[in-house]
Amino acid sequence: MNQFAIIIPAYKPDQKCLNTVEKIIDTGFDRVIIVDDGSGTEYKHIFNSLETFEEVTILKHAVNKGKGRALKTAFQYILTNQFPLQAVITADADGQHLASDMLKLSEQLLETPDKVVLGARDFSKKEIPFRSRFGNRFTRLLFRLSTGTVLTDTQTGLRGIPVKYLPQLLEVKGERFEYEMNMLASLRKNEVEVTEVTIETVYIDDNKSSHFNPLRDSYHIYKIFIFYGLSGGASFVLDIGLYWIFIQLLREPAPILFIIMATIAARILSSLFNYYINRNKVFKQGSRKSLIRYFALAAFIMLTSAGSVHLLYAEWLGRGEVILKILVDTILFIFGFVAQRAWVFRKE
Repeated sequence: MNQFAIIIPAYKPDQKCLNTVEKIIDTGFDRVIIVDDGSGTEYKHIFNSLETFEEVTILKHAVNKGKGRALKTAFQYILTNQFPLQAVITADADGQHLASDMLKLSEQLLETPDKVVLGARDFSKKEIPFRSRFGNRFTRLLFRLSTGTVLTDTQTGLRGIPVKYLPQLLEVKGERFEYEMNMLASLRKNEVEVTEVTIETVYIDDNKSSHFNPLRDSYHIYKIFIFYGLSGGASFVLDIGLYWIFIQLLREPAPILFIIMATIAARILSSLFNYYINRNKVFKQGSRKSLIRYFALAAFIMLTSAGSVHLLYAEWLGRGEVILKILVDTILFIFGFVAQRAWVFRKE
């Protein structure tokens, strides 16, 4: 299978990595590229053992740079050397990706040479660690909200990627685990089709060998949604502060309309602030039509919120208007995120 290369980012690997590589070679793959992501001298014997296989090439980082950078290093190596490959298959070094599943991905790549192929795990099994099950469900939901794409496993490291897509993937932001989510979003944005094949779900010692840092790496994966929430919160605080200032300024000059005037003035200024932050700091893109779309969306959300709460209160419950407002606005907050990313700030 000389039209495929297996890429394995490796940080502080153990015997499981050696076992995996042996099985990959026994399966028939004749090019395995392993990136030593700054593992240190303590793990030199592992890489020395890996180098004894003629099918293996070791690329090295002097210090740990993250899984995303390790993948990019391998991608650049392949493009620079212009190897006659159809596709690469990325896999993890912890023994949780089976050579037989890599073979399944290669067969799918031959059938669909223009598609990226993901190895999708079955998270319905009871033996799946809680953090893995929860993390997959959350990122799967966020990815669907962000891109409109439904995938079974957004966090899988077993991926078959046609070589022709590597140049654009080198441009994707992200150096650590967030790179894999960013990669999927980039493929969606560039209209690259993605398909999935079911693979074995393997967790060894409750996934203790994983170098995924729940706090640091979750932040990098979910940061766009976190920034969106912070932007909304800051805009709310600004709106209340400006409202109070305008109340003080307009109370005497306009004793009848000062509340309405203060509300409108504060909302316009806080909305402009929110628009600027979302365009330049959260989504980091947009077009000439973005401002018009933003205020059209804001008007729609405001009317939908008022109408929904009124309808639910008047026609159904007859009480709990504050709780209804919170529930409705929470749903609209998520809807606003999806609409802003997909429509308001889309590139044209």
